[in-house]
Amino acid sequence: MQRRYRPACRRRRASHRQAALLVAALSLPAALPAQAEEGCEEGRPLADGLCVSTEAALDLLGNIRGGVRRGVAATGQIRLGLDADLDALAGLEGWRFHISAFGIYGRQPGPTLTGSLAPPSNIEALSTFRLNEIWLQRDLGGWGSIRFGQLAADSEFTSAEAAGKLISTAFGWPAMLANALPGGGPAYPLAVPGLRLALGDPEAGSGLRLGLFAGDPAGRPGEGTDPQRHNRYGTNFSFSGGALMMAEAVTGGAAPGSGPRPWVVKLGAWYHTADVDAQRRGADGFSLSDPAGSGVPRRYGQNYGGYAIGEATLWRGEAGSLGVFARLFAAPPDRNLIGLQMDAGLAWRGAFGRTDDTLSFGVSLARIGSAARGLDRDRQSFGEERTRRDHETVLEVNYDLAVVPGHLSLRPVVQWIGHPGAREPDERVSATRPLKDALLLGLRVTATF
Repeated sequence: MQRRYRPACRRRRASHRQAALLVAALSLPAALPAQAEEGCEEGRPLADGLCVSTEAALDLLGNIRGGVRRGVAATGQIRLGLDADLDALAGLEGWRFHISAFGIYGRQPGPTLTGSLAPPSNIEALSTFRLNEIWLQRDLGGWGSIRFGQLAADSEFTSAEAAGKLISTAFGWPAMLANALPGGGPAYPLAVPGLRLALGDPEAGSGLRLGLFAGDPAGRPGEGTDPQRHNRYGTNFSFSGGALMMAEAVTGGAAPGSGPRPWVVKLGAWYHTADVDAQRRGADGFSLSDPAGSGVPRRYGQNYGGYAIGEATLWRGEAGSLGVFARLFAAPPDRNLIGLQMDAGLAWRGAFGRTDDTLSFGVSLARIGSAARGLDRDRQSFGEERTRRDHETVLEVNYDLAVVPGHLSLRPVVQWIGHPGAREPDERVSATRPLKDALLLGLRVTATF
């Protein structure tokens, strides 16, 4: 199909509209009346039971060696959120409403600089203004709550609180799921129609989260189409791609005051009902690289995996704490590019006696599954010149400096990415030479209104 291009003037007008929306978003908090932030978990009140929040983030990341190329990438994001307590607003006891949107602009350092499986910035995405979540929630008293609408699974599932300041996507929505699910799954920057049931109190005590999500956030993109471009504004409301089911059991100690919980353990599983291609074998049983075979991959009728997350507070003082986390994800290697992912790290809150600062460290390993590694061996045995994929390792250290506590912070970042793309070939040089390890230096600026 012949690709259609918009005239340059139309592209410029679209960029101007996006810029105007971002400026308006930044101007909104300043136009609101100055009020105490009482009654709002985040942001500021517009009325009794109605809260608005705005956060702007800017990442400046420079790749000084390795990866795809050296260079600097700047990515900006504005997040808008509106939360409503419908009991206070309309007398609907137990009901809540939430809507959020992102304005994203800039260069994505993952594909343009590092070529890594886990993009180095968790705010990088296609430049656009995008609807994120929009949902209603009904509290069920001591039983829990039910939420339905357009949801992002990464807002509640697979997360570790102690990893919250790390900016690499390796420590958020796991690379395993991002590569296993169509369009990367229901995670930033894409959300899908879904339903979430929380039983008990998984947020502060013990309980169970159950999620049912549409399988493909892009809708029905054509082959080779970027899912983010196909659902550019977050308004496709796709029900295609089967169904993704997630379950996460949580238990842990109660938090003393406003600090982190003393310990938390999460056990989770996911199941996707759509067909998925085999990583090594064709429908005829031959290797996908065998010239005698059809080259048509075997199809599996479903995909699935499990994970475990643990967190603990090792030390707690009057002005800070030291927390650690570890996560483990596993999935069948016959149908998944990544068979195993492990990450761990720590967060020193109140670092060096500064109550609002946080020093964070994290390391993540994503191992290519045995079937995909076997396919690389097959390709070499049949004479194809290429690298053998193995694993990708991400190491990050950053320091979140509160310039104006609660409103403005600066976060210097150092990232090292070993085997970017798990030894994907550096096509600029040779199909048998993998990308070199990447070293990035950067800064995140965050402003909350």
